[in-house]
Parts: sequence; structure tokens; C-alpha cells
Amino acid sequence: MNAQPAPAGGEGYLDRSRLSRPEVIGMVSGLALVVSLWLPWFSTSANPNSKIYSAGIGPSSSATAWETFPTLRWLLLLLGLAPFILAWIVARRHKLGWRPGEVTMILGMAGVVLVLGNGIIFGRPAPHVEISLDWGYWLALLACIGIVVAGYQRQATFGAGAKKPPGSV
Repeated sequence: MNAQPAPAGGEGYLDRSRLSRPEVIGMVSGLALVVSLWLPWFSTSANPNSKIYSAGIGPSSSATAWETFPTLRWLLLLLGLAPFILAWIVARRHKLGWRPGEVTMILGMAGVVLVLGNGIIFGRPAPHVEISLDWGYWLALLACIGIVVAGYQRQATFGAGAKKPPGSV
């Protein structure tokens, strides 16, 4: 079979010429978030009380987010896919009822809250346990911030004209 060449001007099934810097930042951030799930998020000291029961580790060990959080891991995995879905929407020229990037930005904000909540705000045990945050945690937080930035940049550059008031056609 002979392959048909794609139509000129990027008018094929996927118009990759429509992808810009925000989509690239988002996809890199999403990939970094997914990879961070298997990197060390928490480290324990040599103190015998330093244990992470949900990950099944004891003193002088490290635990990944995938081992530690049975529900959060799936939410963060889905969040890592959001920038790729945004790129798909942009490349396919889908018509939406909202600016492309708004949902990605909101999901990125939720990811920042989830990561902060499960590591700094709510996820820290008593001081005598000696569990510290490892570099995978910080990569995940940075990746979520990158998803927020990518979504913000995309929605801010799309349709930068007059916005219709709610309820108008």
C-alpha cells in the first residue's frame, strides 16, 4: 500500500504546529510527575521508631509515592496525563466551552495541594520518628507547579480578545 502524504499546512488529523511552549512545558512536567512516583519521596533515619507502615519500610530506608499512597498514586498518575490531553485538544483543534488550559491549570493546582498536603501539611509524623522528604517529593511538587504554569500560559494566550459574558451565545 502507498502511504498518502499529509495535507500541506498542518491540516491533517493532528496539527502539531499548533503545539506551543505551554504544551511542551506541560508534557515535560506531566512526565516528570509520573516518573517521580517511583522515586524516593520519604527517607527514614536510623532511629528504630522511623517506619512508614503504608510502604512497609523501616529505619534507614526510603519509600516511593507509589509504595506509600494507595489512592494518591492513581490521582497523580491521572494528573500527569492532563497535559498530554491538553496537547491532544490543541492539536486536534477541538471546540470547547472553556479556554484550553483552564482545566489543566486547575488540576495542577489540585496536584500542588495534594503533594503539599501529603508531605508537609498533613504527612509529617511526630518529630521523634525522623522521616524526611526526599528528592522525588520535591520533583513531584515542581512538576505540579509546572503543570499549573503550562495551563495558565495556554489559557492566557488563547482567545486573548474580548471575552463573552456568562450566559451569552
